Amino acid sequence: MNPLERFPALAAELVALKVDVIVAANTQAALAAKHATRTIPIVFAGPADPVSSGLVASLAQPGGNLTGLSSLPTPELIGKNLGLLKQAVPEANRVAALWHRDYPEPRA
Repeated sequence: MNPLERFPALAAELVALKVDVIVAANTQAALAAKHATRTIPIVFAGPADPVSSGLVASLAQPGGNLTGLSSLPTPELIGKNLGLLKQAVPEANRVAALWHRDYPEPRA
């Protein structure tokens, strides 16, 4: 079995355990968690485009129980990501990122 195929069962197990929050490291994990619960908060990191993948309704108003960071390099998201970083680490004054447009999020 492909490891990604296990995500739905693992997400259902987390819901059954009544965890307080689910952290998803990629699009597939976040989608599995989204399908497993509408009440437990889900934090994702890394999906290239959370809107087109169906994770959130829009960037401005994601709706539902999902939130997180995207690797989609748009001015809107870059500003939002920097704002979140500044909230988390107020003393941060210089930030750098490594990114290559030809290497999006890995797919199964």
